[in-house]
Amino acid sequence: MIKIITINAQQTYALRHSILRPQHPLEACQYPGDTASTTRHLGAFLKDQLVGICSTYIATHPSLRKIDSVQLRAMATAESVRGLGVGQQLLAAAESYAQSQDSNLWANARCSALGFYQQAGFSVIGDEFNIEGVGAHRLVVKRWLP
Repeated sequence: MIKIITINAQQTYALRHSILRPQHPLEACQYPGDTASTTRHLGAFLKDQLVGICSTYIATHPSLRKIDSVQLRAMATAESVRGLGVGQQLLAAAESYAQSQDSNLWANARCSALGFYQQAGFSVIGDEFNIEGVGAHRLVVKRWLP
């Protein structure tokens, strides 16, 4: 059984590095806002082993109208648990947090993960863009508020 709990930023760095930015130094996995009081880091644990992570930040995307939006960032699951619903559980926890903040949820999603977000009810907005050293992305948004 997967258990989702709040963790600290430092606990996310190993998975961020190995899954999201293996070609970069570990320091590249430390993001602005990681230690802000409004930032929330979630960890998915299977038998006391951290197998998935995501982080949420109070941040508004320039093309979104809602001032107080929540950005989902650094979502990753260990390859050993892919297909077991870990990512879906993390995403549901992030959605719940955004709703508790009366905010919509958005992310700069890797193009390779768009199906995952669309299946969860996110809309893909705008054109593809490149994040240097990481790859092609699109803006995805899940709205609860007008």
